[in-house]
Amino acid sequence: MAQPDWETCAEVTDIMEEFLEHFPQVFVGFDVNEIAAIKTKSKRSKKPVRLVTITYPRTCVCDKVYIVEAFEDRWDDLDRRRKRLAVFHTMLQIPEGGFDPESKSYGKRRKPEYELFLEEYAAAGGVPNWMENPAAVDPIEKAKAKASKKVDDVQRSPVTVEHIAGDDEEE
Repeated sequence: MAQPDWETCAEVTDIMEEFLEHFPQVFVGFDVNEIAAIKTKSKRSKKPVRLVTITYPRTCVCDKVYIVEAFEDRWDDLDRRRKRLAVFHTMLQIPEGGFDPESKSYGKRRKPEYELFLEEYAAAGGVPNWMENPAAVDPIEKAKAKASKKVDDVQRSPVTVEHIAGDDEEE
């Protein structure tokens, strides 16, 4: 029996889960369990990751809505930042309602539009061509750094109960 040309890719799934944890407002209704993440071994591609919609008759043998396919020849050459940005780009292609069988967007992709590119541009730190540009930001690392700032680090004005009560006493 021939060896399969693909294997499951837990790294892609883990990155998607990180984005859902740090950016829930961007991926409303997103369900990682409805995506098969695979890494194709011998197939060549210009892009490191692509989104595949699963339509009839493939739905008869696959219980997922989408496949996120990483291409081994490109994927393994990427650093962590670019892997995350590539997965983010792919996740943005799934429209809101893409996992809801009652939605008109079920199992569909978003068409490339201005808003889609703005979201990607913002995630990369306002850097165009994030795959080639080393100045692109890792959105997960940026979110972690922002979350790690403590409330105590914020400068507050020294207002006490006496200051508030003092206004009432003068009347």
